[in-house]
Amino acid sequence: MHRLRRRPIGSLAAHELRRLIGQDVGLQWLLPLAIEILRETAPEEAEEGFYDDDLLSAVLTRDPEVWAAAPEMAREVKEILATLQDLSPYIQSEAEEFLRSLPGDL
Repeated sequence: MHRLRRRPIGSLAAHELRRLIGQDVGLQWLLPLAIEILRETAPEEAEEGFYDDDLLSAVLTRDPEVWAAAPEMAREVKEILATLQDLSPYIQSEAEEFLRSLPGDL
């Protein structure tokens, strides 16, 4: 983990972002990168069917306070979820919990 923390942000792969985000490391910098990756990959994944992604799981399971402090990012994640129809059961439950945790105006 310490090795990842010392790497330039732009050099991190999706699986490395997942690990850091899952431990709440540098969320203000890493969540925008993760959302960008998800935005780019979601349409392709949606066409292929069943969507099961560890990066999406790491993003969805951050504390509601993270999203309250970053409503624009929460809105982007909500839009990404709207493009994904066939989520794996565990991600579906995480997506539902994420959506329930959002303020009504998002």
